[in-house]
Amino acid sequence: MMFVALDEENRRVILTSHEQAQQLRNRSFHCPICKQHVLIKNGVVMPAHFAHRQRSDNEGEPESVEHLTGKSWLVTWLRLHQQAATLEYYDANIRQRADILVHRNPPKVLEFQASPLSIPDLKKRTTMYHARGWEVTWILGRRYQHNRGKRQARKFLTLEDNLLTLWYLNSQAGKLTRVQLMPNGRLLTYYVQRCSPKQCWQPELVDGLRQTRHIGLSLQKRVPSWLALQALAYQQHHNLHGVPWIVHHRSHPLRHFGIPELLLRVKWLLTFEGRTFTDRDNLNFWLAALPNVWTPLLPAGTLGTLIGKHWLELLQTAGFIRRDHLGYRWRQLPHWFTDIDHKLVAPSCIVPSAKP
Repeated sequence: MMFVALDEENRRVILTSHEQAQQLRNRSFHCPICKQHVLIKNGVVMPAHFAHRQRSDNEGEPESVEHLTGKSWLVTWLRLHQQAATLEYYDANIRQRADILVHRNPPKVLEFQASPLSIPDLKKRTTMYHARGWEVTWILGRRYQHNRGKRQARKFLTLEDNLLTLWYLNSQAGKLTRVQLMPNGRLLTYYVQRCSPKQCWQPELVDGLRQTRHIGLSLQKRVPSWLALQALAYQQHHNLHGVPWIVHHRSHPLRHFGIPELLLRVKWLLTFEGRTFTDRDNLNFWLAALPNVWTPLLPAGTLGTLIGKHWLELLQTAGFIRRDHLGYRWRQLPHWFTDIDHKLVAPSCIVPSAKP
């Protein structure tokens, strides 16, 4: 399915409405890629579009209503803001059809991803565009916006303005959103077709009580990663039901995208508690815990560097560690509680909310 086909004289024809499709119903069109004859589909559910009589090897995955309307919304939005763009641009050099090519220097591809996409395919397509000298922005559809889809959205993380960034499009509501993740919250920028962008700050709020109960429930359900950590804690005469309150403070928004920050903070304490350590020791811990394969569009080591730096700053600000010429030394060890009951009645159980 596509919006663009070639007519009898090899001119690009873009379907933009049901009325136009009705007017063109007796004309002949063919696919710009495989040159096969295509039909005009003009039903009541899908936007008017071209389709092959039989499935073509070059056609790619079937497109949903969301994908078709999303591409149309994006190209309209670009043109309303005086940005020249070509819908469904096919490049024969890489045998790839981009959803939208924005004509700027350098050119930029916009890919609206409303369906699942594997990490190998994401890397392959992005690498092909970069080999052409094009930038690429992946814009995510509805399936990536709910809580269960955020883990899958993680692989699309990029850096913009040196901030972790994701783009989302709600084509039904007509709203494009850029989400930029910071240690204490999210900066949201909203774009609609006929208005100037608007920004909103969304602080990262942490529920330490809920996280404490989550640890207990994970142990009760015998989650392997938490059981392994409990065994390590027992070796050091600690109980995971009584982890220090510091592990709940100022959680990074990445935790919503499948980054096991809480578990890794506890593991870090069990690894470095009472030891002198260096920046390299800290970085190596986080790099090993957060593999680059999770975020193929980011420079190697980005997640480990950001999360590790954020954690050290938190420990320093709280007064637990200090830095000298040998590395980091403990000024005070975080307090472990004997069990969850003692932890919940401790005065320090109130976790401060993040502020912008």
